[in-house]
Amino acid sequence: MSALYIGIYFLCWALFHSLLASLRIKRLAGRIFGGAARRWYRLGFVITALLTLTPLLLMLLYLPDVPLYGVPPPWRWLMMAGQAASLVLLIWTIMSTEPLDFIGLKQIFAARSPYRSALTTHGLYRFSRHPMYFASMLVMWLSPRMSVNLLTLFTLMSLYFIVGSYHEEMLLVKQFGTAYQEYRKRVPRIFPGLPFPPRLGR
Repeated sequence: MSALYIGIYFLCWALFHSLLASLRIKRLAGRIFGGAARRWYRLGFVITALLTLTPLLLMLLYLPDVPLYGVPPPWRWLMMAGQAASLVLLIWTIMSTEPLDFIGLKQIFAARSPYRSALTTHGLYRFSRHPMYFASMLVMWLSPRMSVNLLTLFTLMSLYFIVGSYHEEMLLVKQFGTAYQEYRKRVPRIFPGLPFPPRLGR
C-alpha cells in the first residue's frame, strides 16, 4: 500500500507541476498580475515544486517498505561513484543554464522590458537536449539499494521525464522557433548517442 500512496502522490504532483509550467497558466498569471507575474513566476514555480515534494520525501522516510536488493562491495562503491559523477553532471547542467536564470532570480532583477532566456546549446546540451533528466535518471538507477517504494518512485519519475520532455519541447519550439527545431535535429532527446525516445512528429 505504501507504494500505491507514493505513486498516487507523485502523479498528482506531476500533474500539478505540468499545469503550472503550461503557457495557459502563465498567460493567466500575466493577465491577473501583469509585469509582476513575468518577474516572479519562475521563482514561485521553483519554490512551489520544492515545497510540494516535501511530503513525498517524508513518505519515503516513514512509510513501510520492502527491500528488493542491496549491491555488495566493491560494486556498491562503483555505483555510488557513478551517482557522485552524475550529481556533478547535474550541477554542471544547471550552471550551463545560468543558476540565477534557472532559479528565477535573474527574471526578478531584469530591466523593465520582459526578460527573455537564451537557448542553451553548449556544455552537456551538445549531447542531450535534456541533460538534467539524463543525469537525474543516472542518480536514481545507480542506487546500490532498491526497495518497492523506491522502484515505484524511480519508475514514475523516469516516465515523467520522458513524457514531460515532449511537453517541454512544445514550449521551447514556441519560444525559440526555428533555432530550437534545428537544434533538436542535431542532438538526441535525453540519452546521448541514442534516438530514444523517438522523435515524434518529424
